[in-house]
Amino acid sequence: MLKKLLLCCCALLVATTASAEEKIDPASYICAELVAATVSGEPPLFEGLQLDGYAAAKAGAPVADPSVLAPLLLEVYDTCQAAPGDKVLPHWEKARKTKPVATEGPWRADKTTCKDYAANEEDGSGFVIWLDGYQRGKSGQPASALESNESLDAFLDACKKQPDALMLDVLAKSVKK
Repeated sequence: MLKKLLLCCCALLVATTASAEEKIDPASYICAELVAATVSGEPPLFEGLQLDGYAAAKAGAPVADPSVLAPLLLEVYDTCQAAPGDKVLPHWEKARKTKPVATEGPWRADKTTCKDYAANEEDGSGFVIWLDGYQRGKSGQPASALESNESLDAFLDACKKQPDALMLDVLAKSVKK
């Protein structure tokens, strides 16, 4: 299941690279948008990663945990179907509190370096999307590395040039303020 989720994330990053303008604003994203973004009956993974990263930053939880993402996304999706005008984030935060919080893992906002990412880009592609949401939640700024293909490429290029830097630090410096 975890491998399948990570492969989906990888495919999603490839799709995101082709059209990075799909980023969302987790603070104002509403349920109707989440439900409308459903593809082939599956809730939208990209949006889930952005929301979870954002909520994780607000909760002080720096570990990206793919094992809780699918259950969270399904739970919030179900809630949103009944409340299309609601903002998604409060539902996400409420549901997140009922799930176990990972304290360890390979993808951590506070420890993952650019070198770590370069060593495992395939599995880390979903982390880039999650980290973008995390950085936005932590900074309180709407700026996103996923604003455009150019901004995503600039972040990834900057990361390659600073292998020992934390991905979060490189991301924060690479986005427009």
